[in-house]
Amino acid sequence: MTQTAWDRTTFVDITQFAEVEEILRRGREFVVGGTKAGSMEFVHGTLVATDGREHLARRRALMKMISAEQPWGAEGTLVDEIFEQYLQHVVETHEPRNGNVHFDLVSLGRRVVWRVTAAFVGLDGIDDPAQVERFQDLVKPVLEGLTLEYQPEARHQEILSSARYSRARIREEMFDPSLQRRRSLIEAARRSGNEDDLPADLITSMLVHGGDNPDIDVIFRELIALLAASVNNPVSQMAWALDDLTSWLGTHPEYRTESTTKGFLNRAVKETMRLHRSSRPHLVRIAAKDTVLETTGREIPEGTWLSLWVQTANRETAIFGDDADRYDPLRMPSDPKIHPFGVGLGAGPHVCLGRPLLLWDQGGEEAQGLLIKLLRFLLTHGVRPDPAGQQVEGGPVGGRRHSRYDVIMPAPADA
Repeated sequence: MTQTAWDRTTFVDITQFAEVEEILRRGREFVVGGTKAGSMEFVHGTLVATDGREHLARRRALMKMISAEQPWGAEGTLVDEIFEQYLQHVVETHEPRNGNVHFDLVSLGRRVVWRVTAAFVGLDGIDDPAQVERFQDLVKPVLEGLTLEYQPEARHQEILSSARYSRARIREEMFDPSLQRRRSLIEAARRSGNEDDLPADLITSMLVHGGDNPDIDVIFRELIALLAASVNNPVSQMAWALDDLTSWLGTHPEYRTESTTKGFLNRAVKETMRLHRSSRPHLVRIAAKDTVLETTGREIPEGTWLSLWVQTANRETAIFGDDADRYDPLRMPSDPKIHPFGVGLGAGPHVCLGRPLLLWDQGGEEAQGLLIKLLRFLLTHGVRPDPAGQQVEGGPVGGRRHSRYDVIMPAPADA
C-alpha cells in the first residue's frame, strides 16, 4: 500500500553521498510532490512543491531575476550599499568599549539580507528601519509554517494560526500594493514597447510570464517560499563562515594576505556550506516507481519515502578525506566532478535556485556572490568573534543555526 501522509517513523534514511546525490539528480523517479501535505497551503504550486515541466517552466521564468547584472546580483552594488548603511547604523548606536564596537552579527545579517531579499522578490517600501522591523516580525511565523512537517506536532496548530495571520498581513500591507505598482509598470512598458527595461524581481517576472490571467495566489506563495529560503539560510551561513574562517586563519596566518580575495573566499564559503547545514535537517523525496540506484544497486520500491541527510553525506570520508568533519578551505573532493560544497545546495532539477546569487565564480574580482561579499565586508572591517560575547546555536542535528553571534570590530576613528 502506498503511503500518502508524512510519517517520519517509516522513512528510509539515506546518508551515503553517492545515493543522496543520485536521488536528488533523478527528479523523475524521486519527486517532491506529496511531501508537503502539512504546509501545502503555503507552498502549493511553488518551486519547492512541484516537479517536471511545471517546475522547469517556473525556473525559466525566474532566470533573469537571478542573473549577475541585477542590482542584487554578483555584478550589482545593492548588497554593498545596504551593508555599509547598516554597519554605519551599528557604529552610531553602539558605544565603543576598549576601542571596539560590540554587536550581534545575526541581527545585522538579518537586516541586510531581508532588505536585499525584499528587493529581488519585489516588495516595495522595505527600506526604513520601522518597516524592516515590521517585515521581520511578520516573516518569522510564516517561516515556521513553511516547514510545518519538521516542527513538533504538538505545536502545529499554534504555528498554523500564527503563520496564517502573518501571511495575511504580508499580503495586505506589502504584496498587494507592490503587485499593483508592477501591473502598472508592465502596462506602461507594453504600450511603449519597452518591456526589456522592466525590473526582474519575482513579482514582475511571474506577471510577465503568466499570460493574460496570471495566478496571483501562486505568485504570492512563490514569494513567501523564496522569502523563507533567502532569509534564514544566508544569515546562518554568514555566521558559520566567519566562525570557521577566523578560527582557521588563527592557525594558518600565512593565508591572511589572500583571505579577502575572491578565489580564496569562494573556497572558504563553499567549505562552510559543505560542513554546516542550517535549513531543513533532511530533504524528503518519494519514489515515483520501483527504482534501482545506479551507484550502489539499492532497490527502492515505488511509494517509499526517503530522508536525504545532506550534512552526513557531505562529511563522508571517502569523498572529503579522513578529516571531513573539520573545516579546511583548501580541501578538494576525491572526485573533481563533485562540488567543494558537496550537495549543500542540492542537485538535479531542484538544485538551489539562488546559487548564482550566493556564489559566483565567473567575472572579475568584484563580481561576487552574496555570501562572498558579506564575508569580505566583515573581514575588511576587522570583524571577528567576540571572545567575551555569546555565540548561541540551536536546532536539530543537520540543521543547526546561530540565533545570536556576538562579534567585535575596531571602532572607526571618528566613532
